[in-house]
Amino acid sequence: MKHLNLIFAFALLTAFASCKKSNHPEPEGNQPAKPVIAAFRDSVSYTIDGKNYSASGINLNDIATGYQDANRKLVVNSSSYALIGHPDSMMYYQKNYLAGKNGSIRIIFLKKYLKSTRGMPGMPGLNNVLKLFTAGQHSVVEDFGWQNTQNGVAIEVPQGTSYNAYNGIKTIVASPGFQKNSFFEVTDFVINASRSYNLKAKFTAIILDEAGKQKKLENGYLQLNLVPPYNTLAD
Repeated sequence: MKHLNLIFAFALLTAFASCKKSNHPEPEGNQPAKPVIAAFRDSVSYTIDGKNYSASGINLNDIATGYQDANRKLVVNSSSYALIGHPDSMMYYQKNYLAGKNGSIRIIFLKKYLKSTRGMPGMPGLNNVLKLFTAGQHSVVEDFGWQNTQNGVAIEVPQGTSYNAYNGIKTIVASPGFQKNSFFEVTDFVINASRSYNLKAKFTAIILDEAGKQKKLENGYLQLNLVPPYNTLAD
């Protein structure tokens, strides 16, 4: 009987110690530090007619922003013409120009906004500006600088543009849908340790020269370190 009492007492002591241990768990080991995301070095590469073009450098990206009327129509009279847009909307753009000895390109991010929500004239706030760069697929637009109906990305290279641009009586128009097999995909868009943004993208596009001849831009790859301008009074 005495032996059984000792076993029972030992069991109670063990249970009590276990309870105290669970109420005061041992601190976990040091958690692994989150990886530091360094700011990208700006770079771009692409191929046209089998020839490779590229540019890279620190702070290479030359940014320009602005807006045009959206959803425009060409109005012609006997002596002049005008592109008239919808009064309630604008097409905001951010142009990113990269140039080097082996190539140059302008990548233009485009998005329509209602004028009533844009804040100060011509520039949205940060939340809206960041929507230009959302990870995923973006259309290669066909009508930037003319109708301005499409959100997405436009491309300019020395050989031509990815869009129909109005040029008076010299205008040559490719049939709608000529970019249907093109793409611009933002594969990554994150904030980095410098509090700017890293953007990574891949793309292809049809390029139109002044005569309307089409060339295919292929194997496009882009890395940008972005500090996008925005309106601090909006959003």
